[in-house]
Amino acid sequence: MTIVSIAREMGSLGEEVGAKVAQFLQASLLDKEFLEKRCGDFGTDLKTLERYDEKKPGFFASFSSDQDFYMHMLKAVLYHEAAKSSCVILGRGGSYLLKALPNCLRVRITAPKELRVARVAESEACSEDKAQKMVNQSDRNRAGFYQYHFNMDWQNPLMYHVVINTEHMDADSAAFIVTSLCKRLIGPEDEQKGVDMINSRIQAQRVAKAILFDKELPIQFLEVQCQDGKATLFGVTSSDVLCRQAKEAAAEVEGVNEVVNRIQIIREQPFKRMW
Repeated sequence: MTIVSIAREMGSLGEEVGAKVAQFLQASLLDKEFLEKRCGDFGTDLKTLERYDEKKPGFFASFSSDQDFYMHMLKAVLYHEAAKSSCVILGRGGSYLLKALPNCLRVRITAPKELRVARVAESEACSEDKAQKMVNQSDRNRAGFYQYHFNMDWQNPLMYHVVINTEHMDADSAAFIVTSLCKRLIGPEDEQKGVDMINSRIQAQRVAKAILFDKELPIQFLEVQCQDGKATLFGVTSSDVLCRQAKEAAAEVEGVNEVVNRIQIIREQPFKRMW
């Protein structure tokens, strides 16, 4: 199966290109509407999605456990869908979260700002001044989202296999380029290796869920790596007891045969969330 992750600027035709690529590849399209439908599966609401989706959280929101839940939901949805079938991911940090997968083509769609503003003014039937504000806000939101969550400059061309400027092409032409690259760069071996890596990440998300949400253990900066039944835990906590409980929670997850605990104990935590 093939995964295409598309980072796009407002007014660059990114949504249109993504929809066309999904059509050409007969793949599912993972966009905001898709995430909204999946919110209920995770017991969250649309307000939480709206607060954190593709934007840097505000000062107080950044201390809320909701942002951790949003990121867990985002990873879980992306990984599970990528494991099921070919898919096209619009934004949502896919270019970072799936960057190591050999079956994932990372694409950035851009266009000159004045053209993007004109396109938005036409599509939204609004003035160019209003469209300019919408484009500027969207650019800030997406840049902040990538910087805050992934410490990544989303405009860095080295993060992508290809950057496409739609100034002189329509969505069909851009989608044809993306689809052609998929067929040339992603072979059967890449697809199988990608599936194996995705399954390991799904297992890691199960372990993270068990620690953070089922057991509600205050492990800061938790990261989990899983491979061949071994789960490795990274993070920071304040006591030996919490460190041990995290390891026990991981060991209870089905499919985990060994737990390597690299969680650091710091008596004074670097910060405390307002739960």
